[in-house]
Amino acid sequence: MISIQIEGLADSLLILAGYNGDKQFVVDTAFLDKKSYLFSGKEKLPEGMYIIAGSSKNRLFDFIVSGNQDFTITGNKQSLPNSLNARNSKDNQLLFDYIRFLSDKQKQQAALRELQRRFAPDSDSAAVTGNQLDLLNHEVKRYIEGIINSYPGTFISMFLRAMQEPEVPPAPLLPNGRPDSTFPYRYYKSHFWDNIDLSDARIIRTPFIHNKVEQFLGKMTVPAPDSLIVAIDELFRRIKTSEEAFKYLVWYLTVKYESSEIMGYDAVFVHLVDTYYQDRRMGWMNPTVKENLIKRAKALKPVLIGKTAPEMILLDTLKNPVSLHHILADYTIIYFWDPDCSHCKKESPLMRDFYLKNRKMLNLEVYAVCMDTSWTDMKQYIRKNQLPWINVNGFYSVTPDFRDRYDVHSSPVFFVLDREKRIIAKRILTPQIEAFLNQHSGRKKNLSGQ
Repeated sequence: MISIQIEGLADSLLILAGYNGDKQFVVDTAFLDKKSYLFSGKEKLPEGMYIIAGSSKNRLFDFIVSGNQDFTITGNKQSLPNSLNARNSKDNQLLFDYIRFLSDKQKQQAALRELQRRFAPDSDSAAVTGNQLDLLNHEVKRYIEGIINSYPGTFISMFLRAMQEPEVPPAPLLPNGRPDSTFPYRYYKSHFWDNIDLSDARIIRTPFIHNKVEQFLGKMTVPAPDSLIVAIDELFRRIKTSEEAFKYLVWYLTVKYESSEIMGYDAVFVHLVDTYYQDRRMGWMNPTVKENLIKRAKALKPVLIGKTAPEMILLDTLKNPVSLHHILADYTIIYFWDPDCSHCKKESPLMRDFYLKNRKMLNLEVYAVCMDTSWTDMKQYIRKNQLPWINVNGFYSVTPDFRDRYDVHSSPVFFVLDREKRIIAKRILTPQIEAFLNQHSGRKKNLSGQ
């Protein structure tokens, strides 16, 4: 039983909530009984950080659940969390003492920084204040290390260790005598997880682990699909056999990359499904949801960037079959469009102007696939918009359904292919295609050098 006694708190009930990765969820509620709010249950709570919130869901403070789960937390509403104390819970008392200590040191630090700003940067007074700040930082570090070393294996020790950043040593010198400017980043990334045991399920139930994962993928990893896949596989290696960490990572990363609008990131989603969806720890996922995600990955796999574009042999306006793969061009743009599509009415003139301007210079061709079965509507649209490229109808085909082959169910959709018909860009619009092809072909570089 967990008893909460907060002086001055008049809420009719309190909410007990937990953390799970980037999510927070309600665990229990307790009504005021005299001076206490009592949380009790038949089963023990999973160890981790928890939240006490008021009846209006306003967060009051965080605390620890670990080991003994029969304890009391006291405090005063006017000075939370600094007024908190715990009875019969060493982890929580250490946490609350640490919060008070850190709050006091932060006030001292703010005062010293304010004093430092009054002095000239190179003055003796500024140097003395800087030394005082260093001593303050060392004092905080020693305090934290004292808890970590004195209480090994406890939640508070694990939690405080995980919050410590890796210390980067001085950069080694290069052969030219200068410090290696890339060393700090490389060292920091390679030691990023030194203090965090991702296989410890308790770490998933903390408020900071999700931000660490986001930092590792978003700031410490090159934002390219191949690099992200390597980083993600590293995370899965580090969680080892932890079922809760596996569940958190799989679902969070699935949602993040399956719905990403960044070109090429669908490859990360496909890798997740191919690599981890057959793991025995996937039993928690709804079978229908799992099956749909597997089908989604299967549909995306043939049209990932770098793959050879699936062949289409479709009939042109004269009802002659035209093969996509037989087009001789350095670049081929597949344009899926519909006569009734409002966005296509904007894109078609833009693509037509781009095509006429760049066709010869880029050795470019457009394979425009009408997504309407009506020959009449198709031909009227082509004449009205003066579309000068290869025009074919998607529903008069020698090859399988283009919608399944290219995962195309709306319009407009563009795919950009190289000379070998490999997909090099997709699902971007005409202005982005122009910028992409200028960069890919090196034309801007060539023009600037003339």
